[in-house]
Amino acid sequence: MSFHDEGTGMGRRAATGLRTQANPFIPGEAPPPPEEAVEPDPLWNGQMSLEGPSSPEAAPLVDVSAEEPWPVVEITDRPLVTVMGLHGGSGASLVTELLGADALDVGRAWPVFTGWDRPAPSLPVVVTARTNYEGVAAASRFARLWAGETLPGSTLLGIVLIDDGPKLSSQQRSVVRRIGQMTPHGWHLPWNESWRLSKPSAEASSLRVRRIVSNIRTLAQSTNGDIS
Repeated sequence: MSFHDEGTGMGRRAATGLRTQANPFIPGEAPPPPEEAVEPDPLWNGQMSLEGPSSPEAAPLVDVSAEEPWPVVEITDRPLVTVMGLHGGSGASLVTELLGADALDVGRAWPVFTGWDRPAPSLPVVVTARTNYEGVAAASRFARLWAGETLPGSTLLGIVLIDDGPKLSSQQRSVVRRIGQMTPHGWHLPWNESWRLSKPSAEASSLRVRRIVSNIRTLAQSTNGDIS
Protein backbone atom coordinates (compact mmCIF):
# COMPACT_ATOMS: atom_id res chain seq x y z
CA MET A 1 0.00 0.00 0.00
CA SER A 2 2.75 2.43 0.92
CA PHE A 3 4.67 1.55 -2.25
CA HIS A 4 1.53 2.24 -4.33
CA ASP A 5 0.96 5.59 -2.57
CA GLU A 6 4.54 6.71 -3.08
CA GLY A 7 4.41 5.79 -6.73
CA THR A 8 1.15 7.65 -7.17
CA GLY A 9 2.58 10.73 -5.49
CA MET A 10 5.63 10.65 -7.65
CA GLY A 11 3.43 10.28 -10.70
CA ARG A 12 1.36 13.29 -9.74
CA ARG A 13 4.44 15.40 -9.16
CA ALA A 14 5.90 14.31 -12.47
CA ALA A 15 2.67 15.07 -14.31
CA THR A 16 2.41 18.46 -12.67
CA GLY A 17 5.95 19.24 -13.69
CA LEU A 18 5.23 18.32 -17.29
CA ARG A 19 2.21 20.60 -17.41
CA THR A 20 4.24 23.63 -16.23
CA GLN A 21 7.10 23.14 -18.68
CA ALA A 22 7.10 24.49 -22.24
CA ASN A 23 6.33 21.95 -24.90
CA PRO A 24 9.70 21.14 -26.52
CA PHE A 25 7.96 20.21 -29.78
CA ILE A 26 6.51 23.72 -30.23
CA PRO A 27 9.04 26.39 -31.31
CA GLY A 28 9.24 29.18 -28.78
CA GLU A 29 10.23 32.79 -29.21
CA ALA A 30 13.95 33.37 -29.57
CA PRO A 31 15.51 35.20 -26.61
CA PRO A 32 16.21 38.87 -27.31
CA PRO A 33 19.81 39.67 -28.30
CA PRO A 34 21.96 41.11 -25.52
CA GLU A 35 21.79 44.88 -25.32
CA GLU A 36 24.88 46.56 -26.79
CA ALA A 37 26.76 48.64 -24.26
CA VAL A 38 28.03 52.13 -25.01
CA GLU A 39 31.79 52.04 -24.73
CA PRO A 40 33.02 54.59 -22.19
CA ASP A 41 34.98 57.67 -23.22
CA PRO A 42 36.99 58.83 -20.19
CA LEU A 43 38.09 62.00 -21.99
CA TRP A 44 34.47 63.19 -22.22
CA ASN A 45 33.53 61.81 -18.76
CA GLY A 46 30.86 59.59 -20.30
CA GLN A 47 29.10 62.43 -22.11
CA MET A 48 28.21 62.12 -25.80
CA SER A 49 29.13 65.77 -26.44
CA LEU A 50 30.42 68.76 -24.56
CA GLU A 51 28.39 71.97 -24.65
CA GLY A 52 29.73 75.43 -25.45
CA PRO A 53 28.28 78.80 -26.49
CA SER A 54 25.24 78.28 -28.68
CA SER A 55 26.08 81.22 -30.96
CA PRO A 56 28.82 83.82 -31.42
CA GLU A 57 26.67 86.26 -29.45
CA ALA A 58 26.75 83.86 -26.48
CA ALA A 59 30.54 83.43 -26.61
CA PRO A 60 32.97 85.54 -24.59
CA LEU A 61 34.11 88.70 -26.37
CA VAL A 62 37.27 88.25 -28.43
CA ASP A 63 39.24 90.73 -30.51
CA VAL A 64 39.94 89.18 -33.92
CA SER A 65 40.59 92.42 -35.80
CA ALA A 66 44.21 91.42 -36.40
CA GLU A 67 43.35 87.86 -37.47
CA GLU A 68 43.46 86.78 -41.09
CA PRO A 69 39.87 85.93 -42.16
CA TRP A 70 38.88 82.32 -42.72
CA PRO A 71 38.35 81.49 -46.43
CA VAL A 72 34.76 81.14 -47.68
CA VAL A 73 33.33 78.85 -50.38
CA GLU A 74 29.97 79.28 -52.14
CA ILE A 75 27.69 76.23 -52.16
CA THR A 76 24.77 75.91 -54.57
CA ASP A 77 23.71 72.45 -53.35
CA ARG A 78 21.76 71.96 -50.15
CA PRO A 79 23.04 68.85 -48.34
CA LEU A 80 21.77 67.77 -44.96
CA VAL A 81 25.06 68.80 -43.36
CA THR A 82 28.37 70.21 -44.57
CA VAL A 83 31.69 69.02 -43.16
CA MET A 84 34.66 71.40 -43.11
CA GLY A 85 38.20 70.34 -42.26
CA LEU A 86 40.18 72.86 -40.24
CA HIS A 87 43.55 71.63 -41.55
CA GLY A 88 45.04 68.99 -43.80
CA GLY A 89 44.39 65.47 -42.51
CA SER A 90 41.70 66.69 -40.11
CA GLY A 91 39.44 63.68 -40.69
CA ALA A 92 36.77 65.54 -42.68
CA SER A 93 36.45 62.70 -45.20
CA LEU A 94 36.12 60.20 -42.34
CA VAL A 95 33.32 62.16 -40.66
CA THR A 96 31.58 62.74 -43.99
CA GLU A 97 31.64 59.00 -44.65
CA LEU A 98 30.18 58.27 -41.22
CA LEU A 99 27.40 60.85 -41.66
CA GLY A 100 26.20 59.31 -44.94
CA ALA A 101 25.54 60.18 -48.55
CA ASP A 102 23.61 63.38 -47.75
CA ALA A 103 26.65 64.96 -46.07
CA LEU A 104 29.04 67.10 -48.13
CA ASP A 105 32.77 67.55 -47.59
CA VAL A 106 33.42 71.21 -48.49
CA GLY A 107 37.17 71.22 -47.95
CA ARG A 108 38.75 73.80 -45.67
CA ALA A 109 36.62 76.88 -46.45
CA TRP A 110 33.52 78.10 -44.59
CA PRO A 111 30.49 77.17 -46.74
CA VAL A 112 27.82 79.75 -47.61
CA PHE A 113 24.71 78.91 -49.64
CA THR A 114 24.35 80.80 -52.94
CA GLY A 115 21.73 78.67 -54.67
CA TRP A 116 18.25 79.64 -55.87
CA ASP A 117 16.30 78.83 -52.69
CA ARG A 118 14.76 81.86 -51.03
CA PRO A 119 15.01 82.74 -48.30
CA ALA A 120 18.57 81.46 -48.50
CA PRO A 121 19.04 78.66 -45.98
CA SER A 122 21.68 78.66 -43.31
CA LEU A 123 23.83 75.60 -43.98
CA PRO A 124 24.54 73.37 -40.95
CA VAL A 125 28.32 73.04 -40.57
CA VAL A 126 30.39 70.51 -38.65
CA VAL A 127 34.13 71.16 -38.46
CA THR A 128 36.81 68.55 -37.84
CA ALA A 129 40.30 68.61 -36.33
CA ARG A 130 42.88 66.10 -35.13
CA THR A 131 44.19 66.22 -31.58
CA ASN A 132 47.78 66.94 -32.68
CA TYR A 133 49.51 70.33 -32.57
CA GLU A 134 48.30 71.41 -36.01
CA GLY A 135 44.72 70.44 -35.24
CA VAL A 136 44.67 72.16 -31.85
CA ALA A 137 46.12 75.38 -33.31
CA ALA A 138 43.65 75.40 -36.22
CA ALA A 139 40.68 74.63 -33.96
CA SER A 140 41.61 77.38 -31.51
CA ARG A 141 41.96 79.93 -34.31
CA PHE A 142 38.69 78.89 -35.94
CA ALA A 143 36.78 79.04 -32.64
CA ARG A 144 38.06 82.57 -32.04
CA LEU A 145 37.03 83.72 -35.52
CA TRP A 146 33.60 82.14 -35.08
CA ALA A 147 33.14 83.77 -31.67
CA GLY A 148 34.26 87.07 -33.22
CA GLU A 149 31.27 86.92 -35.61
CA THR A 150 33.42 86.73 -38.74
CA LEU A 151 31.69 83.63 -40.15
CA PRO A 152 28.07 84.58 -40.96
CA GLY A 153 25.66 82.96 -43.38
CA SER A 154 25.76 79.41 -42.02
CA THR A 155 25.19 77.69 -38.68
CA LEU A 156 28.00 75.98 -36.79
CA LEU A 157 26.77 72.79 -35.12
CA GLY A 158 30.08 72.01 -33.46
CA ILE A 159 33.49 70.41 -33.79
CA VAL A 160 34.48 66.75 -34.07
CA LEU A 161 37.88 66.11 -32.49
CA ILE A 162 39.58 62.94 -33.72
CA ASP A 163 42.48 61.32 -31.91
CA ASP A 164 45.77 61.39 -33.81
CA GLY A 165 47.13 58.31 -32.03
CA PRO A 166 46.19 55.42 -29.72
CA LYS A 167 46.98 57.40 -26.56
CA LEU A 168 46.81 61.12 -25.80
CA SER A 169 49.18 62.84 -23.41
CA SER A 170 47.79 64.55 -20.31
CA GLN A 171 48.46 67.94 -21.95
CA GLN A 172 46.56 66.88 -25.08
CA ARG A 173 43.59 65.67 -23.05
CA SER A 174 43.34 68.99 -21.21
CA VAL A 175 43.58 71.10 -24.38
CA VAL A 176 41.17 68.91 -26.35
CA ARG A 177 38.52 69.14 -23.61
CA ARG A 178 38.89 72.93 -23.62
CA ILE A 179 38.44 73.11 -27.39
CA GLY A 180 35.43 70.82 -27.15
CA GLN A 181 33.67 73.55 -25.17
CA MET A 182 34.49 76.48 -27.47
CA THR A 183 31.69 75.79 -30.01
CA PRO A 184 28.03 74.78 -29.58
CA HIS A 185 28.90 71.06 -29.41
CA GLY A 186 32.13 69.15 -29.10
CA TRP A 187 32.28 65.48 -30.11
CA HIS A 188 35.23 63.16 -29.63
CA LEU A 189 36.21 60.16 -31.76
CA PRO A 190 38.87 58.07 -29.99
CA TRP A 191 41.56 56.27 -31.96
CA ASN A 192 40.13 53.43 -34.06
CA GLU A 193 42.75 51.13 -35.54
CA SER A 194 40.27 49.56 -37.98
CA TRP A 195 39.75 52.91 -39.72
CA ARG A 196 43.35 52.76 -40.91
CA LEU A 197 42.72 49.48 -42.72
CA SER A 198 39.15 49.66 -44.02
CA LYS A 199 36.55 52.12 -45.21
CA PRO A 200 34.70 53.57 -42.21
CA SER A 201 30.94 53.27 -41.91
CA ALA A 202 28.48 54.14 -39.18
CA GLU A 203 26.84 50.71 -39.41
CA ALA A 204 30.11 48.92 -38.60
CA SER A 205 31.08 51.36 -35.83
CA SER A 206 30.49 51.21 -32.11
CA LEU A 207 27.21 52.24 -30.53
CA ARG A 208 28.79 55.42 -29.23
CA VAL A 209 29.93 56.47 -32.71
CA ARG A 210 26.48 55.68 -34.11
CA ARG A 211 24.88 57.84 -31.44
CA ILE A 212 27.23 60.72 -32.26
CA VAL A 213 26.31 60.40 -35.95
CA SER A 214 22.60 60.35 -35.05
CA ASN A 215 23.03 63.40 -32.81
CA ILE A 216 24.77 65.41 -35.54
CA ARG A 217 22.18 64.43 -38.14
CA THR A 218 19.31 65.38 -35.79
CA LEU A 219 20.88 68.80 -35.11
CA ALA A 220 21.45 69.30 -38.84
CA GLN A 221 17.86 68.40 -39.66
CA SER A 222 16.50 70.87 -37.10
CA THR A 223 18.70 73.61 -38.61
CA ASN A 224 18.13 72.71 -42.25
CA GLY A 225 14.37 72.23 -42.06
CA ASP A 226 12.70 70.82 -45.16
CA ILE A 227 15.33 70.11 -47.82
CA SER A 228 13.11 68.09 -50.13
